[in-house]
Amino acid sequence: MNFNDYFDPIDLPFIQSKYMEYPSSLGSNITLHLQSGDIENIDQFQIALLGVPEERSSENKGCSKAPDIVRNMLYRLQKIQNVKIIDLGDFKPGKNINDTYIGLGDVLQELNAHDVCAVILGGSQDLTYSQYLSYEKQKKLFSIVTVDSQIDVSGLEEDINSENFLNTILCNSKYLFNYTNLGHQNYLVDDAKVDMLNKLYFDAIRLGQVRSNIQEVEPILRDANILSMDISSLRQSDAPAYYNPSPNGFYCEEACQVAYYGGMSDHITSFGMYEINPSLDINNQTVNLAAQIIWHFLSGFVLRRKEDPAGQTSEFKKFIVSLTAKNDEVIFYKSIQTDRWWIEVPMFKDGVAQKILRSCSYLDYQKACNHEIPDRWWKTFQKIN
Repeated sequence: MNFNDYFDPIDLPFIQSKYMEYPSSLGSNITLHLQSGDIENIDQFQIALLGVPEERSSENKGCSKAPDIVRNMLYRLQKIQNVKIIDLGDFKPGKNINDTYIGLGDVLQELNAHDVCAVILGGSQDLTYSQYLSYEKQKKLFSIVTVDSQIDVSGLEEDINSENFLNTILCNSKYLFNYTNLGHQNYLVDDAKVDMLNKLYFDAIRLGQVRSNIQEVEPILRDANILSMDISSLRQSDAPAYYNPSPNGFYCEEACQVAYYGGMSDHITSFGMYEINPSLDINNQTVNLAAQIIWHFLSGFVLRRKEDPAGQTSEFKKFIVSLTAKNDEVIFYKSIQTDRWWIEVPMFKDGVAQKILRSCSYLDYQKACNHEIPDRWWKTFQKIN
């Protein structure tokens, strides 16, 4: 793939050049796709930033202007050591919205093939559909996490938009293993949507649950391949740049923590930051916050550590917990290096006993010790058997 065919170079005069001159700034440590050069040697990089100025399927008119403004704020922040980043510029929108979805999906798939993690500066959240396409084309199982105040399933409209893009993903995907939405607000979401996800053994974790113990988000993101964050998931006082904000939502520090966990995940290959509308912002408050959320994702990325309890047995402690008097057992693994936990789930395929490992937390282990079956184990067992 020739990435130059898909991207417009960065408009450097737009960026406050004085920040680019500071050796300690993030911008001065990013390779830029400028008018004077082409995108080359993508294998040399670990992170690719890409703006997608697309809003044709959103009521939030103005969010297509966000990429350059967020980029401007991001470049000012402090550099992050030991990570090679390239800014590919802005994706060229297709003649119609479907062309954008397909073209962006192809780009994300190609970046994944080169082991480059994509950070998408949106644009509207229906671009999550492109993130989904990048995996569906690979014909292998994958998981999606969205961070949103609502669950974007609605109506029977055939055309994808920013409020119903999950319809197509949940109904048509052959390879979606798990889907989780973090931070929905009950008064904004029809109970039928939550029930639908539960019947599919997917997860909708409401705002209060996440905020009560945000560390429980880490195992969810550790198993995810795609992360998509809607700025409307944050409360209005922290992020006013949205056409229909809610006074409730995540605090900015919590959003940064979620992004940090996402960056740490070995499996996440694309992170989208969506629905920021600069025309509705106050003193650049939201675009500054978006830049800091992305910065935290990049900070987490540096700490990625590939761990596999199935293949690195000497680096893990194994815990066998008896659940009942019938000696039913649940097996856990704990990393000696990072203290992260995994749970073993039995799978019976063609009459042959197998097992898969799911990320979990110490809380799941505590539940098992109290003779409770962890929800993570039960949902996974139902899904695969």
